Amino acid sequence: MDLSSSKTDVSSNKYPHTRAIAVQEARFKTIQANSPEEAQQKAQQYINQFKQQAEQRAPQAPQAQQNQVEAPPTQQQPKAQAPQEQKQQAPTQQQQQAKAPAEKQPETQQPTQGLSQAVQQVIELTNAERRKNGLSDLKGDTKLSGVAQKKSEDMRQNHYFSHTSPTYGSPFDMMRDFGVTYKTAGENIAQGQQTPEQVVQAWMNSEGHRKNILSKDFTHIGVGYDQNGHHWTQMFIGK
Repeated sequence: MDLSSSKTDVSSNKYPHTRAIAVQEARFKTIQANSPEEAQQKAQQYINQFKQQAEQRAPQAPQAQQNQVEAPPTQQQPKAQAPQEQKQQAPTQQQQQAKAPAEKQPETQQPTQGLSQAVQQVIELTNAERRKNGLSDLKGDTKLSGVAQKKSEDMRQNHYFSHTSPTYGSPFDMMRDFGVTYKTAGENIAQGQQTPEQVVQAWMNSEGHRKNILSKDFTHIGVGYDQNGHHWTQMFIGK
């Protein structure tokens, strides 16, 4: 199971537009030698060889770099991730061909209607934790839940766990581009927890996620859940 949280105090009309790009992971090669000098010599030979190969591929570089840029925007074993820390995943070709957020609008429903039982339970459990700490309930926002549901489905479909979606960009881009306005916003995500009780408890046991749940700045909440892989998304906004 994974956990991660994120928050911004920049309003929706001022939040910058972001893009997701593919970042190649570092690669290392172990070189065996009988002495430090021999190791250094072999390392230099390998570096020179790698440079020559890179130069031979140079004419193809511009196209390769272009293919790494994602479309403009509109995080199974439990692990905890620090607030604002986000895992970067190299987007696949399928992700690169994803449609712009404007073409993927969540369904508009009446508040609190049409939400799954799991989503409703997460909202109820979250508000129960707020009441324990003397805070008012967050209002369930169906439109925001539609956005959160898209995020959970996107994580499952594109095999990543991060606040930054290769399809939609940051959660704050995503909210804004799906028509959600806010003065402040936050997101908690999780993967692997099988029940609403488990995921809310996991979030409450983590400092960054707990801060989002108990923030006085937030007034509304949306929740998304994709049961194929148990991807959970909590989205918070302050209006």
